Amino acid sequence: MSMTKRMTKEELQRAKAGLNGRTQLVAFETAKFLYNKDDIQLEAPLTRTLKCGRRPFNRAAAAYVMQMITTAKTVSALERTVSDKSEHPRVRGEAAEALAHAHRLKSHDVLLKNLADPNKDVRFWCAFALGEMAERRAIPALTQLAATDRRVIRGFHSVAQEAKDALKNIEVENTAHRTKNGCIFCRRL
Repeated sequence: MSMTKRMTKEELQRAKAGLNGRTQLVAFETAKFLYNKDDIQLEAPLTRTLKCGRRPFNRAAAAYVMQMITTAKTVSALERTVSDKSEHPRVRGEAAEALAHAHRLKSHDVLLKNLADPNKDVRFWCAFALGEMAERRAIPALTQLAATDRRVIRGFHSVAQEAKDALKNIEVENTAHRTKNGCIFCRRL
């Protein structure tokens, strides 16, 4: 985490209110504002909103921002959300996408398990995240999805295409992202 100016109490209160706003526009405009605010003070309100936000879009907005607040608590909350079958698929997908950018070793296992989820959005974002992580253990499941899962995600493409893209990422295996013992990001949380 880089050092940025801490948010004032007023900014923090506005952020909490905005994330829990009545409209999707307010929630995601607040999320975009918070995206570059890597202030540790956001950990608790983001985690709380992810767990208890009134509407799925409030919880999804919190998951979106959580990729920037990389603490053990935020990553753990994202992992729980991806695995929570009672949570809205949009929120679970946003949490999976966030794990592509802020994760630990356990995150890989959570995403691998959820590649077989009944919901296409969850499968899509788990495939994306595992491709970004260059997770070799995902190759068999991604190969299966690439061959069979033609379900299209609104605004994107099919799960099969995302699985193919993930497989390409794994093949290339960006050496700056991976080391002999796994993902460099996984060892710090």
